[in-house]
Amino acid sequence: MNTTWVTVALTAMLLAVAPNLHAACSNASLRGTYGYSSQGFVSVTPDISPALFLPQAQTGLVTFDGKGNSSGTYTINSTDPAGGVGRGTFTGTYAINSDCTGTAEVLIDVGGSVHVDTVVLSPTEFVSINTDAGSSIIYSGKKIGAPREH
Repeated sequence: MNTTWVTVALTAMLLAVAPNLHAACSNASLRGTYGYSSQGFVSVTPDISPALFLPQAQTGLVTFDGKGNSSGTYTINSTDPAGGVGRGTFTGTYAINSDCTGTAEVLIDVGGSVHVDTVVLSPTEFVSINTDAGSSIIYSGKKIGAPREH
């Protein structure tokens, strides 16, 4: 009997909480300036690396306007023998779905673009992963000036 009562109580609590587990997101869920960092690997030709990939790390700032547009700065570092550090700017667009997932395209100042899938974890935090062939890079960002956890 006690096991049945605990099961019923837990089920009732979960049903009461379940509607709140699905946050309603939109482009406005990302608004303001976020500091971000990334780590991962990019494909390269054998003359650059016999392993056919290079590790890289990146940090920077990205500003989301809440309407689907973004811009920012970056510093990137890799083990590229031609010189591993680069700095620059980017612009982009993003679309966030009601389930807090989304996509983005980033246009880099030196040419080319990067595509990512994004998850908005909260109004102050997001994670993204590169979806372009030949790259395996994960990004995480936190809103500048957001309350910090202790």
